[in-house]
Amino acid sequence: MNMQRGFGKGRRSLFSCGHLPVFLFPPSKGSSYASLGLSARPYPHSFILTTEPNTLFIVMSAMTNVSSSTPSTSRQAASKFDQGEFVYNLDLVVLAVLAVLVLFSLPRAFTRYTHLPEWFQGLLLHTAKIDVPVQLDKQVAEAPITPLSRAYFSPTSPTGGGHGFNDFYTEKAYNGSDEGHGPRGNLNRNKSSGSAHANLLRNTSTSSGRVRRTHVNLPSHMQGWSSILPSVSHYLRLTIRPGLTVGKAFIVLAYTVAIVYAGLLKSNPFTQPVRSGWVAVSQVPVVIILATKNNVPGMLLGVGYERLNFFHRYAGRLVVLAVNVHALGFIYAWSIAGTFTQHLTVPHYRAGLIALVCADVLAFFSTSFWRNKFYSVFVATHIIGVVVLLGAICMHSNPSVPYVLIAVGAYALDRVLRFVKTRYAYAHLTALNELGMTRIEVPVVNAGWRAGQHVRIRVLSRGMGWFGWAECHPFSIASVAKSPNEEGLVLMCKKAGTWTTKLFDLAKRAEYGEAGGYQHGVRVLIEGGPGHTLFASFSGALFVAGGSGITFALSAVQDLVQKDLRGESRLKSIELVWIVQDPSMLIPLIPTFTDILSQRTYATIHISVHYTQAGNAQSALKTLSQKPLPKDLTLHAGRPKLAQTLSSVIDQACALSLFKRGAPRKSGAGGINSTGPCGVIVGVCGPGGLADDARSIVGAVDSKRRKQVGGVEIHEEVFGW
Repeated sequence: MNMQRGFGKGRRSLFSCGHLPVFLFPPSKGSSYASLGLSARPYPHSFILTTEPNTLFIVMSAMTNVSSSTPSTSRQAASKFDQGEFVYNLDLVVLAVLAVLVLFSLPRAFTRYTHLPEWFQGLLLHTAKIDVPVQLDKQVAEAPITPLSRAYFSPTSPTGGGHGFNDFYTEKAYNGSDEGHGPRGNLNRNKSSGSAHANLLRNTSTSSGRVRRTHVNLPSHMQGWSSILPSVSHYLRLTIRPGLTVGKAFIVLAYTVAIVYAGLLKSNPFTQPVRSGWVAVSQVPVVIILATKNNVPGMLLGVGYERLNFFHRYAGRLVVLAVNVHALGFIYAWSIAGTFTQHLTVPHYRAGLIALVCADVLAFFSTSFWRNKFYSVFVATHIIGVVVLLGAICMHSNPSVPYVLIAVGAYALDRVLRFVKTRYAYAHLTALNELGMTRIEVPVVNAGWRAGQHVRIRVLSRGMGWFGWAECHPFSIASVAKSPNEEGLVLMCKKAGTWTTKLFDLAKRAEYGEAGGYQHGVRVLIEGGPGHTLFASFSGALFVAGGSGITFALSAVQDLVQKDLRGESRLKSIELVWIVQDPSMLIPLIPTFTDILSQRTYATIHISVHYTQAGNAQSALKTLSQKPLPKDLTLHAGRPKLAQTLSSVIDQACALSLFKRGAPRKSGAGGINSTGPCGVIVGVCGPGGLADDARSIVGAVDSKRRKQVGGVEIHEEVFGW
């Protein structure tokens, strides 16, 4: 044996024997493991070598020993550091953070559910008996509607914190000029009337000249954190890039730090790849739960699954990264030792390799290219890949089974709830050429959803292609629940992709009738979606829709009109802004808008349509000139000035609350039983850029005015995912 002297200290010396470390212990009386202070096996994979009668050598085995799949240092660290308990504690930290967020949302949740009907709204789509519409006094019903111009506070007035009443506003100012689309809410004071107060409360009527109803079942209202901490909320909603705000970036950064810390603490990912595998497995339940449509975190936080999907994708990417680090560490060690093929003969190593391939396939087919261009491929690879991945994880590592069972349980709960919330029904399809949309009406489903809620639908028809029937797509509901005109659930599906194009073609296959369209029936599966925002609990509402986003706004406004007629709404002002490319898109919806504006509501309603392309506008404008629009429906060229529109809604909400008979003014109260303004809600549905603009405008509201109206909040329904 060729030995080289290393170093020595005290009674022990270290030599090298080839690549093996050799510890030399000097002779002593009755030398033994116990006398030398050593256990029966002081080091893993060691053996005894004696070259002299009174000398004892202990030789460490090489890390490339066939019986060992990791470096010796990894095994020593593993014996001292409990990997499973460590990642379990990481999950506890994630749950603790979620619990804190839930605690912050509980007060508003309790406030919402003090209103008994909210326990059952938006859960199950069903057929309900339609209530008899509100019957007005005959004399009032036959009286002509003469709307009162909307209230407007002058910014130059020295009273009211810079917002007072002007003595006189013209009709031109009420309707708005071509330049501004500015405040339409002017007190159209008649010089002979005596006072604005008399005009606002004329004959105990409402601001729109309709009969004042007794509000006996008003929804409870409580300010959200965005109203309580507006400055913090504004900065968290600043856009970094489309789809990513400062708030989202902060959450993903904190989550990334936690995962990296868990992967690197007392561990080297190059020589100790076991840790990254534990981290990956521990986050599998997080990824699966965030992917489900009915997930517990969303229910507790009052957040829709579509807003959590961003975090599902990000957590999934981190899991794939950890899986690859885990696998490559072992593959590298086996390749250096020349035992790669030998290890692949072991069943649990083969299962690990299968899990690696599944994770990488899922990551590849989850990119936006596949989601947007080949949705069916994306869905198929997800279903097959996840099933094989979870099975391979169980075969690869027994301690990982509890994490897999949690993920499977969450997914099973989601599927059960989705099955319970799904209706099988017959639907009518109508092709709307002007809008490039398909109108789907399900007559037998007329109740069970909230304003602004969406559903997922499958069209069971061979006309959708070989696999089109299996695709499930979300669409906002464009009708009101329990509609007095006996209209069922209505969806407006824009022709934007392969599936929606097939749906549009399916609706055009029969001959057109005299009305310019035809109806074709198909069988559908409709699955109810979430609905968390109670628009009726606010004092003012501004809805901003881009293109097909009008479906969300229509449903919300129609629902608020019906609640207003039943005395179940706090709203004083409703403003709808629709942005389209071609003014011809307005033509099919004129009857719907006219019906909304003709209702004798307590709240004032105004609808403005803005077209952004003038190329084909002349023919549409000529057609529209032959159809006079209702007074509160206006058409404008160019983009809207949303800041001025929001300012007008705030003014009206404050003014009408101020003059409410017998109600003392409580500025900015916004409490459960507050008689002052209960805030303004801005609902936006459209492209991501439109949502970014809306967030900027909401954040720019002056703090004094925000407090005066009780807060300004925003609800987003953004296209794309």
